[in-house]
Amino acid sequence: MIRLITILSMLCMTVFYTYSQELKILSLNNSLIDFNNQPEMFNDIAESEGIDAVWTKRTQLGRTLLFHYNDPLSKQMVSSAPWDVIILQEQSSLPRNHPEILMESIKLWKLFIMENCPNKEATIILPMNWAYSTEWDKYPTETKKLRESYEAVARDIPGVKICYIGQAYQSILDNKGKEKAASLYSDDRHPTPLATYLAACMEFSMITGKKATEIKYVPEGITEEDARMMRNIAAQNIK
Repeated sequence: MIRLITILSMLCMTVFYTYSQELKILSLNNSLIDFNNQPEMFNDIAESEGIDAVWTKRTQLGRTLLFHYNDPLSKQMVSSAPWDVIILQEQSSLPRNHPEILMESIKLWKLFIMENCPNKEATIILPMNWAYSTEWDKYPTETKKLRESYEAVARDIPGVKICYIGQAYQSILDNKGKEKAASLYSDDRHPTPLATYLAACMEFSMITGKKATEIKYVPEGITEEDARMMRNIAAQNIK
């Protein structure tokens, strides 16, 4: 009994230690994260859950992770703080059209982070991209290409985690139909606030371990019903 109490006490201390300090997140991204300011939405979710989190972004519109790698400021930002999480967002179509470039880019970034980030054990998350809204007739095929490209990277590079956002889009198409799936798009590829909320809920759940279905924050302009749907879809696609 004494040993059980000791173990439980240690677990409680671990959880308190994790959430009593600021959670530092950096993303190297393009417009897929910049649209609707996903980092700010994530920070608002965290605040509503009593977690001190700050997501800082380095945005290069329309650019690839290889472009970021060749950009001194992106590298400087990685080296500037002991980030807990580094999110690497690839250009929208590259992972399915040139999976070899995605693989090489993540290898380069993984090595750079290990050698230069003050926190050598920073978690690296790759948000899985999604097919375009002009591709409904081949949407499952394109989603499969994207998923396989990211999963190949995760198999080959230890310590890299996938956030299956693109797969969540596919789930909405499969279960809710084309009209609801179309509500995720502001054009042929960029997210609406609803889709940004879905992504933020998924990443919040991945990073903190909290269930997406238990998130209470709902951004202005999103209905309670739609928010609940996104949280449920998010929970179903966390792996």
